[in-house]
Amino acid sequence: MNERENKIIVGEMLDQVFNRHEAQALERYVTPGVVDHNQIILAQPEGPDGIVAGVEMFLHAFPDFHAEVRELLADGDAVVARLRLSGTNTGDYRGLAEPTRRRAEWDAVATFRLVDGKIAEIQGVADRMAMLTQLGVLPDIG
Repeated sequence: MNERENKIIVGEMLDQVFNRHEAQALERYVTPGVVDHNQIILAQPEGPDGIVAGVEMFLHAFPDFHAEVRELLADGDAVVARLRLSGTNTGDYRGLAEPTRRRAEWDAVATFRLVDGKIAEIQGVADRMAMLTQLGVLPDIG
């Protein structure tokens, strides 16, 4: 696959899985042994199947979740996505006693390594401090 095709695959995956909330579709985009370096949610099950379960748990916590792709960059077999994430916490999240019912917007960057048109490795970081502050979980320290 070339860099352009890899960017298309990642963009389609982000839209279908996170914006259309079709977590099971992730299985079409990742290799059976996909390595997920940073779990999307606390208590995500380990192993290749854990990524789908983690996404399902996250979408349950934020049923209106949206991932705005701000930029996709490709270099060889890697695609980097710069994202603006948003959602309202109305379901269980990270062991909170109850949903906050607040909306948050935060930035994230994720790197996807593709092999033969499928995502084989994922590594990402998200500004969870900003998200948790907006949800009222953490104090706003300015």
